[in-house]
Amino acid sequence: MLLVKTYIAPSQIHGIGLFAGEFIPKGKKVWRFEEGYDRCYSPKQFAKLPKAARDFLNIYGYRVDGEILFTVDHDHHINHSDDANTFWRNGYSIACRNIPKGTEITNNYREFDAVLCAAFLKKM
Repeated sequence: MLLVKTYIAPSQIHGIGLFAGEFIPKGKKVWRFEEGYDRCYSPKQFAKLPKAARDFLNIYGYRVDGEILFTVDHDHHINHSDDANTFWRNGYSIACRNIPKGTEITNNYREFDAVLCAAFLKKM
């Protein structure tokens, strides 16, 4: 669940990205998993989904601790950067530096999704 104002727009990194809709100060919590709002699938639950749903989650989901996480809001449009402006700590995505309004919000996928990151790096 996003905890700050954001919007989606074309990204110079890849396709569509998530952008800060407000100034986000360093240390501000940007996102957290919200049970009942966001979804988490075990590998067994994921395997039972229709193929179209699995294909969608393979693009927009995250693998975290062996489970597949799907965020309901636009968080799934956050792109990867080796110099990300957020970091993962204790269940939160947190701004690691000031993020001016209009700046694309980025994650370093290596922090939470090694499988996705490996596939992503192969495509580059």
